[in-house]
Amino acid sequence: MNISQGKINELLTEPGCEHNQAKHGEKKNKSCAQQPQPGAAQGGCAFDGAMIALVPITDAAHLVHGPIACSGNSWGSRGSLSSGPMLYKTGFTTDLSENDVIFGGEKKLYKAILDLEKRYKPTAVFVYSTCVTALIGDDLDAVCKAAAKKTRTPIIPVNAPGFIGSKNLGNRLGGEALLDYVVGTEEPKRSLSHLFMISFWN
Repeated sequence: MNISQGKINELLTEPGCEHNQAKHGEKKNKSCAQQPQPGAAQGGCAFDGAMIALVPITDAAHLVHGPIACSGNSWGSRGSLSSGPMLYKTGFTTDLSENDVIFGGEKKLYKAILDLEKRYKPTAVFVYSTCVTALIGDDLDAVCKAAAKKTRTPIIPVNAPGFIGSKNLGNRLGGEALLDYVVGTEEPKRSLSHLFMISFWN
């Protein structure tokens, strides 16, 4: 999923938002379009928002491609509930070093995905970009596509580096990743009505 300014503007447009209904002209969407200041976005960046949206998918692995400090977004602060898979409680990161920043982290990311898939056999792997990997130009989409071909496991790039916007925008970018790479790719094994009947009778 390529993130362009046009795509960001599209995601920030909220015609149905109750707060925007009373606003007119230049004031409309003003708060939604404000960009975070570098260094002041901790806990409220797009990366954090994307993780909040996707970590509740508990049978998938969530791999942060960036410095280890970015993987501080842990399952403990999320509203994930699961009666089965506990993979979401394990944090995965490529833990980029200064050398990776200079020479690029794509090879390290590819190797990390293959290792993760071999050890844990997740149903899917979400790979999150961070400010550092976006700034050095790592091609997340290409690496995920190559790793998916090799592992035959869905590897989903989540292009939501923190500096591109707020946590709210990150929530939307996480949702866009699901729409682009997950929704409609496979039919469920059981229908929703079947699952409802099971829960109703139990």
